[in-house]
Amino acid sequence: MKITEFRGDEFINREEEIAFLKDWINYIPKEILWIYGPKSTGKTSLIEYVIEKELTSNLKIFDRYWIKYINFRGLMIGSYDSFINSFFEEAEGEEDDFSAEVKAGFNIGVIKLEANTLEKIKSKKKNLFNELIEKLKKINKIKLIAIDEIQTLEAIYYNGEKELLKEFLNFCVRLTKETHLSHVIILSSNTIFIERIYNDARLKLTSEFKKIDHLGKETTFEYLEYKMKELNSSLDKELIWEYLGGCIPLIQKMFRKIKSFDLLKKYLDGEVEIILSEIIDVMRRFLSEQEKKEFKKLAKIIIDKGFFEIKESDSDIMVKIIDFLAQKEIFFYDPLTRKVTGNNRLYEKAFERLY
Repeated sequence: MKITEFRGDEFINREEEIAFLKDWINYIPKEILWIYGPKSTGKTSLIEYVIEKELTSNLKIFDRYWIKYINFRGLMIGSYDSFINSFFEEAEGEEDDFSAEVKAGFNIGVIKLEANTLEKIKSKKKNLFNELIEKLKKINKIKLIAIDEIQTLEAIYYNGEKELLKEFLNFCVRLTKETHLSHVIILSSNTIFIERIYNDARLKLTSEFKKIDHLGKETTFEYLEYKMKELNSSLDKELIWEYLGGCIPLIQKMFRKIKSFDLLKKYLDGEVEIILSEIIDVMRRFLSEQEKKEFKKLAKIIIDKGFFEIKESDSDIMVKIIDFLAQKEIFFYDPLTRKVTGNNRLYEKAFERLY
């Protein structure tokens, strides 16, 4: 297990994923890379760490790369104009594509353009994607465009009828498979959205997928031992694994609160009750009586087997429930294996209390 510090927090045991991304970025661009996984597994931290610590921390290395990273999380993207503003800004004087300092946690995706060109893009007198292609052709570096929470673009239209998201993804195909101009990495925890992308015939042939999961049991136990030694405490590792699995944010929260509880199991049961209240509220507000019954069947299978695997014979109502609860981040649905689990172990422990 390797623990490094990143932005004042612990970055734990992602050496395999870091190596994968560094290798992938240094190959010829041929596919869009989709990074997916349950919430709170560190997908955003991973890409930001690689950009900041591996690709841009050293000036000599930095000079090899042209990197644009946009995290749509927290940005108000509700229209074509706000999308443009997230990508471009007006250059002072000549066009300038390079930042003196790269910090992935901020919007470093801006591309500076001459005012007249930018105005024509905003008024749709010039096609923004064609302009980007021409721009990238002039840059003789390893290029990377990384987008976080791209599903934000789903509801936005472009040129009246065309969906902006569809046009943007077509642009990503042009960048990778067709022209090999730039790498494209797209991060999302919305796996229902990803499945729609995966089942699109064109994108299936032009995409690669990398799952970022919670930590495994062995690594989690190593981390627990490390933290207990650091805090001079002793806790039941098996009990923690049963309730929290390898979800590091939940484990870190437990250690932050260690002085506020006397009994570990009482604390963990309290965390389950919070999740159970969330699930019951969603059931009460959004599910019919029939849907509640089907959800409980699904939850029971996950408890007994560890997962539920979607089959072609499953009823429409069951698939609808999985779609809905995955988007509510109660379920985690893996679009490549078609397996459904709780989004983390707390959800699965909460499922047990539905009976």
